[in-house]
Amino acid sequence: MNYENIKKEIKEISVIAASVPDGFRDKCFEMLLNHLLSGEVNKTPDKIKEDKDKDKDKDKVKDEKSLGETISIEFPSHIKAFMRRRDVSKNDIDSLVMLDDDTLHFIKEPSHAEASRGQNEWALLLALKNGILENSLKADPEDVRSLVQDKGFYDAKNFSSNFKKKKYKAYFKEALEPQGPSQALGQEGEKALADLIKTLVG
Repeated sequence: MNYENIKKEIKEISVIAASVPDGFRDKCFEMLLNHLLSGEVNKTPDKIKEDKDKDKDKDKVKDEKSLGETISIEFPSHIKAFMRRRDVSKNDIDSLVMLDDDTLHFIKEPSHAEASRGQNEWALLLALKNGILENSLKADPEDVRSLVQDKGFYDAKNFSSNFKKKKYKAYFKEALEPQGPSQALGQEGEKALADLIKTLVG
């Protein structure tokens, strides 16, 4: 019998029993103690070690599962098709984003200081986010505005015209207009997004 373990368990039982209404405390303590002792008495030292090893294994699996749920993402059809067309791997996207409780976070982000480029890169990344969460590679211009304000790429004077520059105007099937509807990525936008993903993940 492992007396050190029993002492520790009895302390925990005391805390649990103290948390129930007065009239039930003694009975609660007695039941929990009997349960503890019946399990411990029947255990050999080898069995106790085996149980501890199992608990450690369970914790390891739990931690790995939690980590997997945070990093690995099940991609919807539009994203899978985009990945095949543009030679983007699952590992590329797993290295770029993290899904935690249905909230998608970018692990790696544009880090240069060019507002126009940053605005359009975040529009592409927002389309990727919507593709993963909503199976639609689209970006809403006002969502882009809010995002680039947070990320330090907002150019209020040129926000609208930055989408229409020659380098970026073909990224979406229709121009992103302030207060306008969400727009889907075009062929050039898909290519630019794939290039951006590979650049960010190295």
